[in-house]
Amino acid sequence: MTMVNSDPAQLDAAWMTGALEHAGVARGAAVTAVEFAGYIGTGQTGRNGRFHLTWDDPAGRPSSVVAKFPSGDPVARANAFENGTYVTEYAFYEKVAHTVDIRVPEMFVAHFDETVKDFVFVMEDLSGSRQGDQIVGLTPEEAALAVEQAVGLHAPRWGDPTLPDFVTHRASGEERAIQLATMYGMCTEPFLDRLGSRLDPDVVDLVRAIGPHFVPWLIAVSETPSTMIHLDFRPDNFLFGVEDGAPPLVVVDWQTAADGNAMMDLGYMIGGSFEPAQRAAVEADLLRDYVARMNGRGVDYGWDVAWRDYRLGALWGVVMTVIATILAAETERGNDMLTVMAQRHGRHSLDLDTLGLLGG
Repeated sequence: MTMVNSDPAQLDAAWMTGALEHAGVARGAAVTAVEFAGYIGTGQTGRNGRFHLTWDDPAGRPSSVVAKFPSGDPVARANAFENGTYVTEYAFYEKVAHTVDIRVPEMFVAHFDETVKDFVFVMEDLSGSRQGDQIVGLTPEEAALAVEQAVGLHAPRWGDPTLPDFVTHRASGEERAIQLATMYGMCTEPFLDRLGSRLDPDVVDLVRAIGPHFVPWLIAVSETPSTMIHLDFRPDNFLFGVEDGAPPLVVVDWQTAADGNAMMDLGYMIGGSFEPAQRAAVEADLLRDYVARMNGRGVDYGWDVAWRDYRLGALWGVVMTVIATILAAETERGNDMLTVMAQRHGRHSLDLDTLGLLGG
């Protein structure tokens, strides 16, 4: 019996018992029944399904788990295997998660088979939590929780030269910058064909203007010591505790994890989570809290450098949105969400004059 199976129907009682016993979760007990309770979220890049478990001895064992599978869309699935999206998340949980302090789902089982292009992850079910909504955005209080978790991710590995080693499939340095620039260039016009009519004209102009500044931008954001970053640090990937005992915030979806500038997470989270007026009112306070917390963890990161990096990091939201629009499976909600993201991130970059900082 293969342990890698992306068909929920095949994750039966025998499969779950074997997988959870190997993980040290079953501890001699057997799963006697498995009920697939459906998928969670929109599943544009990966599918997350909830499974209810019946045990012959339930004491101290989970009554439900969440399993993650590749996308059900063949194109999105092929793209994610080809560009290393799936193996990056696998590597993060296997090699990095235990070295940082950010709260992530507890991973019980992680089976990945590059040969047959398949994987399955089984993790704790955070049913007492509520998923954030990118379109709705965050309250200042929720964003403050995200800042606290960002510090838990960034501080422990700040300036660690071994960070690139956690993924061996990804290019680094100038080669990585050129690859990303090429991908952005290929996605720009298809993105505008799909969503450009829903954006402000100056945001459309910004999307096109980034191209010549792309590599200088990546070089500029590399001047500060690198750390471990999420790179898709936004409300849809946040689970906020709403029931007694649930953690205040858990961060999920580590498919884009990388080494890089911390402000690519902060600029992305803040710029994409608020409408422009509210964002302008809260961003400095959120960033000052982040800098103070980082300093408290022994990281030498001053306000002037952080603010410069934040202005540069704002552009990542535009880049990520353009690329994700073309690479992920298309859905109605996805198009609505990506339009909101492009508009907010574009306005953020324009307000902070990111291209001006690069001489554009």
